[in-house]
Amino acid sequence: MANDWAHDELGDIKEFWRKYGRVIVYGVIAAALAVGGVFYYRHYQARQRILAGALYEEVLNAASQMRFGLATAAGHKLESSYASTPYAGQAALLLARLAYEKNETAAAIAALKFAAHKARQWSVRTTARLRLGSLLLALGHPHKAWRYAHIAKPYGFKSMALGLQAEILAREGHKRQALAAYGEALKDAPKKSAVTALWRREQAQLRAAS
Repeated sequence: MANDWAHDELGDIKEFWRKYGRVIVYGVIAAALAVGGVFYYRHYQARQRILAGALYEEVLNAASQMRFGLATAAGHKLESSYASTPYAGQAALLLARLAYEKNETAAAIAALKFAAHKARQWSVRTTARLRLGSLLLALGHPHKAWRYAHIAKPYGFKSMALGLQAEILAREGHKRQALAAYGEALKDAPKKSAVTALWRREQAQLRAAS
């Protein structure tokens, strides 16, 4: 009896593996590959961050020594090879400032565009957008600047965005709208800052001219 039961049990197991064995094996292999892929991806990401961090340090060191060429070369390598890391966008902001200080406006615009569109952190993208808008306005392109004066999530950047909008509107001769934008910008602006003082002066000038 016991032998018959064991024989039947063994037969059931064989039948089960005949029907589902291949599916189970494939499932185990797929799971192993998935786990291996996750570990590989994490290792790859960690290695990318380490290499990008070393390049970013090169950018910082070159910038502190005013070696614009070396800083630019390291920054461009970050953009081309490690764009998905946080360091690429941060380096682009720094390169934009260095380029602007050297009157390399085309290089500054290129760096800001990279940071505005491809930086990993939202705060870096937003900062780049507003700086790019300000630069384009200073270069006499208010219509192009207007594209960068609006941000989808203005958390922490509302005053700067409104202030830039006010400057553009004033430049375009829209005094009433500019005054309204300056008023909104000054509500949340720091009480004592160079930008706030500039906005107050421009607001006063607009009122005097109205």
